[in-house]
Amino acid sequence: MNRPVVALVAVGILAAVLRSTHVTYPEQRIFDEYYYSKSACIFLGYSNERCDVNSEDERYWRRERGDVGAWVHPPLGKWSIAVGELIFGPDPFGWRFSAVVFGSASVVMLAGIAQLLFRRPIWTFTAGLLLATESLHFVQSRLAMLDVFVTTWIVAGFLFLVLDRDWIDRRTFGASDLGSARAGAGAPETYPRPALPPPRDASAAEGLDRGPGGVTAPTPDDVHRSIPEPLFRPWRLLAGVAFGGAVASKWSGVTAIATAVVLSLMWERTRRKRAGMERALWGTVAAEGFGIVISLLLVPVAVYVVSYVGWFIENGWGVREWLRLQGQIAEYHQHLDVADETGKPIHPYLSQAWKWILLVRPVLYYSSYPVEGLRKVIYANGNPAIFWGGLLAVPFALYRWRQRRDWRAGFVAVAVLGLYVPWMLVPRPQFLFYATPIVPFLVLACVYALQDVAEIRIAGSRSRPYLPFAVGFVVLSVGLFVWFWPALTGGPLSDAAFRLRAWFPTWT
Repeated sequence: MNRPVVALVAVGILAAVLRSTHVTYPEQRIFDEYYYSKSACIFLGYSNERCDVNSEDERYWRRERGDVGAWVHPPLGKWSIAVGELIFGPDPFGWRFSAVVFGSASVVMLAGIAQLLFRRPIWTFTAGLLLATESLHFVQSRLAMLDVFVTTWIVAGFLFLVLDRDWIDRRTFGASDLGSARAGAGAPETYPRPALPPPRDASAAEGLDRGPGGVTAPTPDDVHRSIPEPLFRPWRLLAGVAFGGAVASKWSGVTAIATAVVLSLMWERTRRKRAGMERALWGTVAAEGFGIVISLLLVPVAVYVVSYVGWFIENGWGVREWLRLQGQIAEYHQHLDVADETGKPIHPYLSQAWKWILLVRPVLYYSSYPVEGLRKVIYANGNPAIFWGGLLAVPFALYRWRQRRDWRAGFVAVAVLGLYVPWMLVPRPQFLFYATPIVPFLVLACVYALQDVAEIRIAGSRSRPYLPFAVGFVVLSVGLFVWFWPALTGGPLSDAAFRLRAWFPTWT
């Protein structure tokens, strides 16, 4: 496999086939599908009977909010579910169809990021394969819930952000120099400085400092004029649109925007420093601040507002009423308690954010016991190889970032930490499936570590002694996905077979 397109198509087909297999089971709504699939149906204007809006509570929210209990989340994810219901009807395939499409697309886009980072199709395929068979991402890609839509928009945003970095670097350092600098796998990028523009006039040329041998030394103005600083950067604008889509699906997408701003400032500072600019950080803020605010702050806000067009049509174009709705959504989330007045947790499958990486408490979405000694279950749980491997892979990326100043290591580490750490500060009730947007970047961290150790060679030899370890990790990860398949899809399991998959008491 030596062509990126082949790798991208292969992982896309694999992801789509896996996610669509028996996707209509179970035929009833499970877990939060109960809310979001009905919201999508209401958005399409279907009747209460067709949308299965049957309780007085649901009828009340439809009258008051044009929704059900899911009114506490923005509308874009629900509109995405509605597309599937519009095409196939409000049945299990219809309300899960969009999740399959988005989940499969996120696998392809994650593989695309891997191609941009590692420039080798084998690692492109590896990243896509690991995400296609990652258990939590897989389960969320088969249900009418919001998290897979947030995840896909976030992956798209970071894909566009990396493309923007590549786009501006080529204009700064030249395509040929950039290609040569990236030719050495595993090495940090080191570029020659861009060619300096000629002096503006003769008097300016005479005023230039002379270096050794009478060579004219560039002035700070010359260096500054050599660095392209276009306001219109199409990939950055697209990143802003994607991040706006994430927030318009679920507010947790805002962590991706903050992470993208940090990465953009870091990369722009590095670009100027490589070009020889003094006070590169100040130069970055002065030159790029306006563009970053437009692309990564104002554009997402615009996308978020546009996602409410249906609401505006239904309720009028009063901005004050819309802002009041946003305040009510915020108030709802702010006052959610972890425990009730008796001190009992409000839900048996709560999981604090620090426990996610450890897979302490998966979420049981569905259970059925057709006969004694046999069960069918669907658990939202992560692939142990990816999650527990991330405990080593992320620190390894931080180490390589500091040791080699390898921007790829910095990207995967900052992406994981930027999406994960803010959850540690959130007091509201939390579940493991909230980690779904983090999973693609845990995969990238693992792939970064795998390609780094796999390409280590013994001095004077073509031998790669650690390659079997990389291959073994991929085989282990895919093997664990196959092993847990019945517990991810509602397949029949005897009590004994289930116990073999419930590794810890908290996994039941």
